[in-house]
Parts: sequence; C-alpha cells; structure tokens
Amino acid sequence: MTRLVLPLILSLALAACQSTPVQPEAQRAEVTPLIGQTLTPPDGACWANDRIPAVTETVLVPVAGREGVHPQERLVHPAEDRLFAVPCPEQIDTDMIASLQRALAARGHYAGPITGEWDSETSQAVRRMQAPQGLDSGVLSLQAAQMLGLVTVSRANM
Repeated sequence: MTRLVLPLILSLALAACQSTPVQPEAQRAEVTPLIGQTLTPPDGACWANDRIPAVTETVLVPVAGREGVHPQERLVHPAEDRLFAVPCPEQIDTDMIASLQRALAARGHYAGPITGEWDSETSQAVRRMQAPQGLDSGVLSLQAAQMLGLVTVSRANM
C-alpha cells in the first residue's frame, strides 16, 4: 500500500509546482526564409517557431601520453529552429483546450484533469503525441490539431 501512496503523493507535490501557460503565442505568418527557400503561407495562417535543442553524446577518448580515458562531448545533431503551422490564437480558447485534453486522454497521452487550461501536463501530452510524427514539441501543430479533429481541414488539403 505504501508503494502506491508514496509515488502518488510525490506526483501531486510535483504537479503543484508546475507553472501554467506553456503554449507560446502564435504569430501571423509572414514570408519567411527556410533553408534557401521562401515560404509563402496562406493568408491568415499562424506559425510558431520551436527551438529543437542540440543532441550530444559523451564518448570516452584515450588520454595522449597516459593510460586511461577521459569523457568528451560529441555533437550528434545541432540545435535548430523549426517553423510550423499552428492554430491561431483566436481558435485556442478554454473549450478547445478542454477538447484537446479529452482527445489526448482518449489516445492515452494525457492522464490529468480536464481543466481547459494549457498547463505543463497538457504540453507534455502534446509532445508525446506529436513526437512519432517527427515534431518533438509541446506546441500544438495545426496538423496535430486537424488529426485530432479540433480544427477543420480545408477541402483543398484532402
């Protein structure tokens, strides 16, 4: 019984320390250069820029002139800024966030209460849901919102 209660108490204590809004504000799209290309977004589109941190690994290298090795960091993948379409701010209200939380819960990504508030638990659930699609971000992408049925898809994109 103690093995079940202690983790629950620790989880609740940590959850109480969490801050609220983590979803960065979306910005209206402008023509933005992307790796030598020019992006021309549709009128009224909203975009977010998410910083993907660098990935490093620690390798052990021999010490010159001595026996033994020392750790050295090696860059596996450099940090990058990723620009992606997101629902516009006027689309994200408490009802939409509550629907997002229910949709994430139905898919096993969210276990928190349905509050309609964007908190760190919601952000982490969004990250878990989007990671297999190649976007390791807690910012809800427009594509994910459409997949979850939260935002309409135009017929042109079908």
